[in-house]
Amino acid sequence: MLFDPRPKVRREDLYDFDEELKKFTKALDEPMVLVSGLRRTGKTSLILTGLNTSGVSYIYFDLREGARSYADLYKLISRGFTEFTRRWSGLRDHFLRVLSRLRGVSIAGVEVSFSWSSRERPLLIELLDAVNDFAERINRRIVVVFDEMQSIRGAMGTVLQSALAHSYDFNKSVTLILAGSEMGVLYSILQNPESPLYGRAYVEVRTRKLSYSEAIDFLTKGFAEINVHVSRNEIEEAVRELDGIIGWLTYYGYLRYRSIGGVEQVVREAVALAKKELESFLATRVSSRYRAMLKLLAQGVKEWSELKKELERLEKKEISDRVIHDILKELRRHSIVNENNEFTDPIYRRASLEL
Repeated sequence: MLFDPRPKVRREDLYDFDEELKKFTKALDEPMVLVSGLRRTGKTSLILTGLNTSGVSYIYFDLREGARSYADLYKLISRGFTEFTRRWSGLRDHFLRVLSRLRGVSIAGVEVSFSWSSRERPLLIELLDAVNDFAERINRRIVVVFDEMQSIRGAMGTVLQSALAHSYDFNKSVTLILAGSEMGVLYSILQNPESPLYGRAYVEVRTRKLSYSEAIDFLTKGFAEINVHVSRNEIEEAVRELDGIIGWLTYYGYLRYRSIGGVEQVVREAVALAKKELESFLATRVSSRYRAMLKLLAQGVKEWSELKKELERLEKKEISDRVIHDILKELRRHSIVNENNEFTDPIYRRASLEL
C-alpha cells in the first residue's frame, strides 16, 4: 500500500524511484554505498525494497535513536543481529556458531546480546570480522546497513567509523551501506581528512523530493488504491502544505484512509514532531541564539546582513561575522536549511516559528 506509514519493503509499494532503485541494486557488490537525502524522502524504504527485491542477505542496524553510552550502542547492534537470525532462519545456526566464539556474546534461542563492560564487550571490528567470516563460510555476500549513521557521535562515532574503515579494507565479502538525512554531517564522516573513513570510495544514491506533479500523482494513485475519494482541491492543498516530502504525504494519506483527519490535522502533528526534533538539535547548542536564527529564517529573513542586524538587536550586543557563519553552516550540515538559507522542509519552517 502506498500509504503504509512503515518503511516499504516491496517494489509495488514503493512509488517511482526507478532510477534510484536501479542504481542502488547495481551497487550492492561494491564495498560501500551511501544513501543520502532529506528527512522523510524514502531512504529506508529504498534500501529495504532494494535489498528484498535483490534477494541478498543483510543485517540492518537502525541507529536513529542514537546512543548516549556503549550500552545503548550495543543494544542497537544486538537488535540488528537478532532480527537477522529471525529473518534468515536457514542461515541461523551457521551465523550463531561464528558469533558464539567471540567474547561477551550471549545467545538465547534466536536472541543475540552483548556484554556492555569495556573489558568484556566484543570490539565492533571483531563483530564485522565475524560477519565476513560467516559470509565466506556460506559463500555469500552480506550487506550491512547502518541507517542514520550520523546519529552515533563523539568518541563512539569515531570507534564505529574506525570499525567500518577496517571492514572496508579487509572484509571482502561485506558491503557497507551508510544512510543519513543530515547530509553535511554524513559527508564530513567520509570526506574529512581526520575521519577514519576518509579516502574510501563509495557509490552514492540520493533520494529526492517529489515534484509538484509527482506529489499530485502519488496522492491520486494512493487514494485510488484504497478506494477513498478525495477532491482535487484537497489533494492540491496537501501538496502545497507538505511540499514533495513523501513521508509527510504518506502520513496524510494514511490518516485520511483511517478517517482520523485531513490536511490540517497532519500539519499540526507534523509540526509538533518537527518541533520536537528541532528541540533535540538545540539541546547541545547555544539554544537561544539558534532559536532566534531559526525564527528569523522562518520569517523570511535570509540576507546575511539582515540576520546579523536582527540578532544583534535581539541580544543587544555586537555579534561577530564568524558566529553567524558557524550557525548557518551548522543548520546546513544538518539539512535544516539549504545554501540559500531556505528551509528544506516547510514543516520545519512552521515548527521554527513556534520555538
